[in-house]
Amino acid sequence: MSDIYKHPEEYDLEHSGHDEDTEFYLRLVRSLRPRRVLELGCGTGRITLPLAREGVREGFTIVGLDNEPVMLRSAEESRVQTDEEIRRGLSYVNGDMLTWRSDTPFDLILIPCGSLSHILELEAQIRLFRQCYDNLRSGGRFVVEVIMPNMAAYMDSFSMPPRAPIEIDLDSTNESDGTRLIRRKTTSYSSHNQLAAIRFLYEKYKEGRAVESYIDDFASHVFFPRELRCCLSIPDSRWSRRSVITGGGS
Repeated sequence: MSDIYKHPEEYDLEHSGHDEDTEFYLRLVRSLRPRRVLELGCGTGRITLPLAREGVREGFTIVGLDNEPVMLRSAEESRVQTDEEIRRGLSYVNGDMLTWRSDTPFDLILIPCGSLSHILELEAQIRLFRQCYDNLRSGGRFVVEVIMPNMAAYMDSFSMPPRAPIEIDLDSTNESDGTRLIRRKTTSYSSHNQLAAIRFLYEKYKEGRAVESYIDDFASHVFFPRELRCCLSIPDSRWSRRSVITGGGS
């Protein structure tokens, strides 16, 4: 797994002010009215905790699953600071989304924020879908969010020789302590296996001076959804009882 998920404070700063996806999932639970919700790849609980607050009003509980203990510790720290009613309806589990099995099925399973892209091989993706099927009750919903591919960034990978231009794709400041995080990125695309090799170069500043820098490399499977929201068709009649939605991330 990428080292980016070993830096929960930077992760939260990266997503500071980006709450469009959270608002989407809040509208989703209000519409579907589930009783039990599972979020896979929950990280620091950026989406999980607002959903848990909504669960108090709408009458559902939520489980957040992640395989990175550092992120889960941050999520749990936020959970224990909430009201008791919210804590009762929210729990976190350290586990692998490919293998984790619940004793009680869920009405709604979510994979937000492009986390599905970390599942690189088709065989593993199908295994994940079947595992989610097994964790759903009959008539439940499985909602997946994937990142819309940046075709312009991929074009340089087909140059001769291939190029990987660097770009600044994040410049965020923590208003509470003035910490500024700048992230630069390079992207290389491999079309034969539909993978993007992404390198993030992080620089952290305080009072205008650099205090920390590090590099993070990871691979990402690239999905090409035909629409922002479309039904994912699986050639297996068992899936006719499940509704699977893919959506473009921001």
